Amino acid sequence: MAPTPLPSIPENATLKNVNFNHLANDDPLPYVEDEPPMNGFDQVERDPKSWAGAAPAPQGLYNFENEIDSCGVGFVCQIKGIKSHKIVSDARQLLCAMTHRGAVGADSRDGDGAGVMTSIPHNFFVREAERDLGCQLPAPGQYAVGNVFFKQRDPATLKEHQKLFTDIANELGLRVLGWRRVPTDGSILGPAASSKEPDILQPFVVLRAHYGDGNAPQDGSFDEKRFERQLYVLRKAATHKITLAKSFYVCSLSSKNIVYKGQLTCPQVYNYYHDLNH
Repeated sequence: MAPTPLPSIPENATLKNVNFNHLANDDPLPYVEDEPPMNGFDQVERDPKSWAGAAPAPQGLYNFENEIDSCGVGFVCQIKGIKSHKIVSDARQLLCAMTHRGAVGADSRDGDGAGVMTSIPHNFFVREAERDLGCQLPAPGQYAVGNVFFKQRDPATLKEHQKLFTDIANELGLRVLGWRRVPTDGSILGPAASSKEPDILQPFVVLRAHYGDGNAPQDGSFDEKRFERQLYVLRKAATHKITLAKSFYVCSLSSKNIVYKGQLTCPQVYNYYHDLNH
């Protein structure tokens, strides 16, 4: 007696919980369809108040407040105070030399965070502001700029949050000249970092009493202490009103320094942020 032919195998089918005792009777071999892949991120309860709701919520023996960062820090300077892009280039070598201080995920493209802080490159931003925003920047120290994170791929929410930020600035006697989109390369990110990659924009902020309402500084009275104080209040007030849970985060907003950072490995920082290479 000829054996019973096996049925055709469906695409993407796998064996699961199969009892082979019946094969002696030449019965057809049962097949079951694949189950959808599990998303490990969704299997863990998250803290809704954390940035983008990404941090794990307190559970069992775990509490996010007990985490302590083991950072490595390097410092590069020009002892004569001469500004040069070589300082930033040298910092890249120093940063990559500290790769062992950071952790990576199951995919080595997912880092636990790295970044660079540098003095504001005035000549670079003067060129970018004229080209992208159509305005002239005042002298160094009389404007502020920084990297601000917004919810990814959500134009409506981005516009709403930019307006809230701008309204707060206006109430504080400041003025947002415009927003520059930071050029980045998201193709180098791992799946975890890519899933939370924010839109990154740079606001250029001035003291309205000094700059005026046009596209060029009017050289009015400038109070440095008031400017710095209002910038601090702007950062805090905007974060409180928009909230971290809505993927809003101010990396820095200063008239002196700017921070480029993210959920990156050390070698990824300069490849991700194009600004650092110019």
